Amino acid sequence: MDDPGLGWLYNESKAEDGVTIFIPNWNHRPYLPRSIRSALRAIEHLEEAGFSGELIVIDDASRDGSQKFLRTVQLLYGDAPLETLFLERNLGLPRLRNLAMRMSRYRHVCMLDSDNELVADNLPLFLQAGLQTGAALVHGLLIDKREGRMTGIRSDSVASMRLTAGNYIDSFALVDAKALLRLGGYLADPRLPHEDWEMVLHLIAEEEQIVFVPAVMGYYHLVPGSMYAETAEDKGPRPRSAAPEIVSLLRRMFAQTGTREWDDIKVGRIYHPAVGYID
Repeated sequence: MDDPGLGWLYNESKAEDGVTIFIPNWNHRPYLPRSIRSALRAIEHLEEAGFSGELIVIDDASRDGSQKFLRTVQLLYGDAPLETLFLERNLGLPRLRNLAMRMSRYRHVCMLDSDNELVADNLPLFLQAGLQTGAALVHGLLIDKREGRMTGIRSDSVASMRLTAGNYIDSFALVDAKALLRLGGYLADPRLPHEDWEMVLHLIAEEEQIVFVPAVMGYYHLVPGSMYAETAEDKGPRPRSAAPEIVSLLRRMFAQTGTREWDDIKVGRIYHPAVGYID
């Protein structure tokens, strides 16, 4: 459940002509300059394309000096559409995402982890895809980088029922905040630590559209201490590994209508604003 004491921050109306970029932070001070810089550049490209944008950074009670750095950034970029929020107690990533979607000025929210980086030029493409298709989730290619070298790609396949066996669509995506909040938001359940995986399956079960745009959305930096460094060897459309009991629970929840027999059935679409649906 979201913190009721933060209700005054909620923005019930959501504009259609822009993107809210959301960066959650918990003790990731060294990576914030890169993610924030890429987000602010992406907003510049949105404006050049005739859209608008904002950046929301929520610090989840960090203990590594992140708050001091973020306050400095706020002063340095006083004219930028940047909002920072400092929480006194740790809420956890699912609740932070729900809070950001409630705070967002815009309907479409780009979920950017603090240790990753947007390809700024391409964000307008993903917004156009979301607006033109009405998709609840729009994802693109993510390039894995380690020590400056490309080591693989992820989120590069259209959604199919193979998602009931493991997740290959990363949380680094553009989501329709109104649609996700209407469906209950990200689930904060200790039995399901992969809330982004549960959300993708939830969207499929609710017959919401998931669209893959064949363009690079960003860079996934694999460094010590990064949010998913342990998945460095996961490449291509192979599902991200998860504990067997989590896989079993999610398949029990979402694969009760014969999907175990037709895991390769596609439920997502491929779309590019320049040409329309490609599949």
